[in-house]
Amino acid sequence: MKCPILILNLLFASVFTSDASSSLLESRFQDIMARSTSHSSLVASLLSKAPVNKGNLNFPVEVQSVSPDFDPGASEVDVPYIPVPEYNDEIEVYEPDYSSEDVVTSSPQPAPVEGSQSYQSELKETIIEDSYDELYEEDLEQRGTGYYFGPLIGIVLPDDGSVRTGGGGIIPYKADTGYLLGFNLGKDFGPVSVEAEYSYFGADGTGGISVGVNNLLARIILEKEVGEAVDLRAGLGMGFGFISIEGGGLSEPSDVGFAYDFLVGFGYNLSDSLAVNFDYKYYLSAANNEYDRISAHCILLSANFML
Repeated sequence: MKCPILILNLLFASVFTSDASSSLLESRFQDIMARSTSHSSLVASLLSKAPVNKGNLNFPVEVQSVSPDFDPGASEVDVPYIPVPEYNDEIEVYEPDYSSEDVVTSSPQPAPVEGSQSYQSELKETIIEDSYDELYEEDLEQRGTGYYFGPLIGIVLPDDGSVRTGGGGIIPYKADTGYLLGFNLGKDFGPVSVEAEYSYFGADGTGGISVGVNNLLARIILEKEVGEAVDLRAGLGMGFGFISIEGGGLSEPSDVGFAYDFLVGFGYNLSDSLAVNFDYKYYLSAANNEYDRISAHCILLSANFML
């Protein structure tokens, strides 16, 4: 009885196994068919695209460097030895002896044509050099500015005048040539100078009359350069005159009055610390009850020493 039961079990197991195997094979077959269909679609899409252009796959030819010709027999250029200078009072300058063989003669270059690039370049260099020289050129004008002091001498040509006596009479006199001595102290600002002057001039007249005037004046002078060392001058001075008249039997009248002058002339600068002036000055004082105004033409020579 056991044998038939065993056989039945084996048959049942085989049947069950065959059914499972057939279902597994069917699943795998469907999977393969799905992959085949996907692959066919991919191949079809790739074949539908435009063809790709062929590239140049040739490698560049290697360029071999060519070494310059070297002549081992060529002589080297002799470089002169330049010693390091010593820091002492006497510096020896080395001057190499160049032979005619070392000097390379060059052929003359043609002159640049106006309007060309070389001409424009040369013109710019010339303008730059001229501007540099003008900027740093030495000042040849011998003029100095600042405070100055100097003596003053001159010849006085007074006009005729008159004096009044105590009784109301008038005594005229003719004046002779006189002299002037003094000094000035001032400051030169360049085109303008301001100075103070003390001077005394005296002159004789007819009838034994003698006139003397002490002047204290302040003056402003304008100067105009007309050369490297020459200046034209014009000035106006104002101040006080201490007038004294003696002789002729008079009561020797004296008084202090307002005085002024006009000055024109020229100056010459000998150096930046010394200048000489040659001027004409017309002097005029105020009158009072004892004498008429005193006027005079003066020719002056003065010197200005820069302090």
